[in-house]
Amino acid sequence: MDAMLDVMTLKPGDRLLLQKGIVAEVTANMGDGQWVEARLIEVPERPADAGAVELCHAHDIVKLLNAT
Repeated sequence: MDAMLDVMTLKPGDRLLLQKGIVAEVTANMGDGQWVEARLIEVPERPADAGAVELCHAHDIVKLLNAT
């Protein structure tokens, strides 16, 4: 099993793979080690949601795709 990503290290511009195949870009780090704000880039189950900004919990993050 992979170790959980340290959310405190995420910065705006970092790209994440979330649950359900969602790709998102960090827009802000809440600084609490659990939540980041991210803009949804690819939403396979709901394409119309692309562009929305949402809070993402650490447990929703599958992996870091690329860091800024």
